[in-house]
Amino acid sequence: MSEEIQLELYVVRNQEGKFFRSKGYGGYGDTWVDDIQKAKIYPKISQARSRVTWFYNNYPKYGIPSIIKLGVCEMEVLDETERVEKAHQRKLTEKDRSRIRQAKWELDRAERELENAQQRLNREQQNVE
Repeated sequence: MSEEIQLELYVVRNQEGKFFRSKGYGGYGDTWVDDIQKAKIYPKISQARSRVTWFYNNYPKYGIPSIIKLGVCEMEVLDETERVEKAHQRKLTEKDRSRIRQAKWELDRAERELENAQQRLNREQQNVE
């Protein structure tokens, strides 16, 4: 399958050359990072523009951050069939093991109850004689 897909993504970079990293609600760590691998990537330019505007409005002394446009055109389809089937089989065998353990436990319990019932029956028979 060789179809051409052109995807454009956006990253916000400050005046020092560091990239914006989203931390989420109550997040911790650095807001600006050197490694683009840790940067927040926006699928729409409007989201990146909003972040730039917010930073300039709240921190004007640091200047206006810039937006870097990333063009992605390479596509590779990863076949996950074997991995998923293996995980599925593992889950099924675990369920089987669990059912076997449950059945053994129930068998042991039933055998103990049978033994107790036989002992009670023997005692009752001895008391009757």
